[in-house]
Amino acid sequence: MQVNIGVILQVIIALFGAFFLAFWVSLVIWTFRDVRSRSRDIFAQLLATLMVMVFNLPGLLFYFILRPQETLAEAFERSLEEEALLQDIEERLVCPGCKRKIQSDFIICPDCHTRLKKSCPNCRRLLHLKWNICPYCGAGPASPPEQFVRGSESEPEVESTQL
Repeated sequence: MQVNIGVILQVIIALFGAFFLAFWVSLVIWTFRDVRSRSRDIFAQLLATLMVMVFNLPGLLFYFILRPQETLAEAFERSLEEEALLQDIEERLVCPGCKRKIQSDFIICPDCHTRLKKSCPNCRRLLHLKWNICPYCGAGPASPPEQFVRGSESEPEVESTQL
């Protein structure tokens, strides 16, 4: 049985064509997915995909040259890290008078003697100077301590002795 060389050549060309087509489609799909992870701009996504679709490997090379360096997820992570660092810097407590580092439970600055906080007259917890009412017990600035408020409503009970 004689095998026709033309048929074998057609099969080989068809296999290479199918491989080339699959490779080309996979490059286009990969480019589209990659540019979507790096940019929200629809125009940039379409342009990059069309560039690879039309120019194939040279288009992919152009895309590699022009694509954003970081993905959107990496940019978001970086912004979260920067925000956490800034928040850490802002949360460091300093004395308003001398700008030296203080701790959160200081009432008076040990260096310049600036009053930092006040005590609640009722529950004795530390309050910020600008607060007008204690958030822990509800006492106002002129509220007497709790023990006197309870005792002032009625006279102290005197035990009566019966004869």
